[in-house]
Amino acid sequence: MFRKFTFFGLVLTLNACVTPLPSFDAGMPCKTPSFTVVDNFGGARRGECEVIDENHVRLSILPEDDGYINPSPWFAFKLVPNAETTANVTLQYVGGRHRYIPKTSRDGLNWTPIDTDNIEISDDETLASFSVPLNNGTVWVAAQELITPPIYDVWSKKAARQTDAELLTLGESIGGHAIRYLQSNEDSKDVLFMVGRQHPPEVSGGCALFTFTETLYGDTELATRFREHFQIVAIPVMNPDGVLGGNWRHNLGGTDLNRDWGPFKQPETRLVGDLLDKLEDDGDSIRVFLDFHSTDRNLFYTQDSTVPTDPPRFLETWFANATPRLKDYPFSNEAGPGKRPGVGKNYMYRRYGIPAATYEVGDETDRNVARLAAVIFAEELMKLMLETLAPAS
Repeated sequence: MFRKFTFFGLVLTLNACVTPLPSFDAGMPCKTPSFTVVDNFGGARRGECEVIDENHVRLSILPEDDGYINPSPWFAFKLVPNAETTANVTLQYVGGRHRYIPKTSRDGLNWTPIDTDNIEISDDETLASFSVPLNNGTVWVAAQELITPPIYDVWSKKAARQTDAELLTLGESIGGHAIRYLQSNEDSKDVLFMVGRQHPPEVSGGCALFTFTETLYGDTELATRFREHFQIVAIPVMNPDGVLGGNWRHNLGGTDLNRDWGPFKQPETRLVGDLLDKLEDDGDSIRVFLDFHSTDRNLFYTQDSTVPTDPPRFLETWFANATPRLKDYPFSNEAGPGKRPGVGKNYMYRRYGIPAATYEVGDETDRNVARLAAVIFAEELMKLMLETLAPAS
């Protein structure tokens, strides 16, 4: 359980009343006598840093622009000690409330959540304070694990090298970063189409996409047979600029990409629209669409009975087949009519009449449990697609 705001808030208030606090703008090293807070790496977001005392800083956590942004207050920074010490950190959320359990890492790759008993939250949830021991060098602190485009590139190249997938480039984002996709069995006319990381902070969904895709490209009899019948198209990260910028929601165009399907006003979504047009021109048929995201719990957003899919009740059958195999992974299916036309799954349903789902993984769902669930969901999807959608031999 989070603790209510007590000691750090009192110290912060008293110090603020006594003397002006030294502060450092975002991008500037924030130096205290004991440590320095830096935000000079991909995925960082720190905001203004105020030095409360030699071991205590307050960071302003702001969204990337003034447009409406879903409250996903991302933060990421490094604590660089001058000597062995403990850093006390207060996050002051501007335009949002506390959502993510801070995670720490000593190498930027392996992450551990901070014990929630050691996190103090104000009554209005706009302040969160915690301590980080600095007894063994630099420590990364972030809202979620840092999985940035360079990591996606390494993963994608490995997938292409070790499987029958080809790694291709759709084009570039506004910031000039490549948007790549994996494609296998281009000769098949029946396509499973998947996308991920439209929203930068949604890391748990990105982790699920990794495992889900690896299962599809595995060397099991099921996966091999599936790839013989179906083409797979996977775009792991649609918003590389947002991820690298530590954005809460948008791309560099100030747009929620998952509200831009159909209009395709942003370069990133336009590239996806162009790929869909190309597949259509080649005579390919998208049969199932999955869009990987994160929220406060495990769930799927799908179509309800007012918008029947081809084949009918496909997603309900998928969930029913997977559920008996799942352990410690509760999830819900929130089916609806899909009234927002700019959302990816709604656009894909309206264009193709297919089963289209937003695959949401809880922010703090145990990553090992989420990975195991992704394996099960992938296996059951392959079985069902082979049973109901595979061309007759």
